Amino acid sequence: MAKQKQKLPLPYRLVMGIKSYGWIFITLAIAVIAMSAIGTREASHVQTVAPVVMPLPDGSALVTPEQLLEKLSASFTKPLSALSLADIDIKRVEDVLENQAFVADADAFVDDDLQLNIIVTQQVPLLRVIAENGQNYYLDENGLRMPLSENYTARVPVVTGNIVLWSDDFMEDSDNQLYQLVQFARHIRADEFLNALVEQVYVNTAGEWVLAPKVGDQIIHLGRYHEMTTVERLERLKTFYREGVPYEGWRKYKSFDLRYNDQVVARKN
Repeated sequence: MAKQKQKLPLPYRLVMGIKSYGWIFITLAIAVIAMSAIGTREASHVQTVAPVVMPLPDGSALVTPEQLLEKLSASFTKPLSALSLADIDIKRVEDVLENQAFVADADAFVDDDLQLNIIVTQQVPLLRVIAENGQNYYLDENGLRMPLSENYTARVPVVTGNIVLWSDDFMEDSDNQLYQLVQFARHIRADEFLNALVEQVYVNTAGEWVLAPKVGDQIIHLGRYHEMTTVERLERLKTFYREGVPYEGWRKYKSFDLRYNDQVVARKN
């Protein structure tokens, strides 16, 4: 006859059950607490909105935090502080700001203090166009058009004169005058010497470019733009300034002409 298995006392069985299944109860408890905390946080309201505008390389700002707050206020039916976290679409906040003319990128997040932080990177102006047809705007390094800023005038080369009308696809056409001006301005910005030298580009009725330097009263005849020829002419100009002009003095000259092959023709006053 088989020996009957002895039944363990109830208190012991309870202890063993807790040891075996206690982790399940603990996990469920943690989950409940976590969901409760998430629900409480999402029901909370933003306490403050803190936009930060990263400055341009020269330390300036084309847009202010106050203007960004105004843009957000105009785009939401309620003040952000009146919305619960569950009702705030962070992606929409970023999209609204990135549609602002001077904003290249916006990152938004809510921290543990219920502060909505917004970090804005500005578009960087490359040149300013003041055309005889009345158009007046900035272009950035990608050829995107930017309006003038109420807060700051960017220190970039100014292009004046007979400039073609802006079109949204000009960067797709290498023969477009605006495309060529963007390429020229990129080259100028990348060269420390030329960036410190060139202040203005005037486009005459023949389509030739005339440069005005930041120092001196001379004008520099650059001629029509050509991808290779223009770069070669600018290199000759740099050499002339470094090796020729210092000995004679800038004030003796009224113009430099780069349109002739392998030389700089300097005309004295």
